[in-house]
Amino acid sequence: MTRSPFVWETHVRREVLDEEVEKLQELPYSIWVDVIRAPRSRRVAGRDGRTYQLTVRAAWAARGSQDIRVVVTLRSAHLRRRLLRSSFVITPDNRFL
Repeated sequence: MTRSPFVWETHVRREVLDEEVEKLQELPYSIWVDVIRAPRSRRVAGRDGRTYQLTVRAAWAARGSQDIRVVVTLRSAHLRRRLLRSSFVITPDNRFL
């Protein structure tokens, strides 16, 4: 039985995104305050040998709140219209909501 290329590519991209989110969740709240001022972007490699653009943006979760919502987007040059996103909220005491 052969695997569907689309399903496999989607799985690889989801795997890359999930691994990067895990790494980002190790960062303390104080770092995320800086990311609010300046979003970050970098290239990451997948096990499929392709390079993906990872963009990390942070914003206050709600007006007047000190919680920060982090949105991570994974984009591929070869799949222009296909984005994957993940997000999490971190509190000043480094808890995740």
